[in-house]
Amino acid sequence: MTKVGTYISGDMPFEDRLRVLKNTGFDFGALSLSLFSKEGDELEQSVRLCEKHDFPIDNIHLTGAKTTALWDSDPLGDEVCDRYCREIARASAAGIRVGVAHITWGFSAPAPVDEVGFSRMERIAECAAKHDFILALENSVYPEHLYATMEHLKDYPSVGFTFDSGHRNAFAHDYDLLADFGDRLAVTHIADNDAVHDLHLMPMDGTVNWDQVAAELAKTTVGRDRILAEASLGGFKKMKGLSAEQIRRHVAHMPIAAEPELLVIEDEKFSAYSPLTYEQKMERLYTKMRRLADMIEAASK
Repeated sequence: MTKVGTYISGDMPFEDRLRVLKNTGFDFGALSLSLFSKEGDELEQSVRLCEKHDFPIDNIHLTGAKTTALWDSDPLGDEVCDRYCREIARASAAGIRVGVAHITWGFSAPAPVDEVGFSRMERIAECAAKHDFILALENSVYPEHLYATMEHLKDYPSVGFTFDSGHRNAFAHDYDLLADFGDRLAVTHIADNDAVHDLHLMPMDGTVNWDQVAAELAKTTVGRDRILAEASLGGFKKMKGLSAEQIRRHVAHMPIAAEPELLVIEDEKFSAYSPLTYEQKMERLYTKMRRLADMIEAASK
């Protein structure tokens, strides 16, 4: 049976969130390093709480900010490289052995692929190997940098792949990511959107072709075993240049539009699910993730 998980995020105290996720039916969780302070042992304490509640942690999302600097020749790229190595060491010390990392960050065009960036990525991959850690590189806005890096690091067992369904739908329509990297798949980020903006909707609420995604994941070992949601819990997503009325027209064709009570739309920004309680959000997300898991299982037969 394909297991389903989600990131352990939200405004509730951490242990309360764990209880809700377990009671709802989720099989495992993931953490985001940006939610933990740089000092202290909050990360290790959270991992121990997950162990207490018998709720496995599949991976941790490493900090993405300024990652595009890895491709620049200035010293900031070295600082980002150092940061990734520190974060890998910190996560590994807490008992987490898989981390999601971006190749670039945001929409600002990165410098071209070159040996400067490759050498920094090699160093990060070597840090991962040293700490018995899998660095799961995620498809994002600039897929050409991902492809070049995955090829360059193809001989590193410490490097895997994170498939983000929302990023593929919005930024990489023409790339068959799971055919190309499915044998290196370590993590999934299951999310939906409008095929333009990275809205992090729950699956089946946007325009992603979920029959296609299920069929593709069914061909991978990790996809058949477990899928992880990376959905928004109600925070605003930017839709620059669009008025509130334009946004309403823009999203009208998506399934989520059939539930207008879940939407908050203002000029240049959009939010879904914020009217729901945390428990209601998790119940809705679990139902949709379980449906996708069933689709993967059916496609595997």
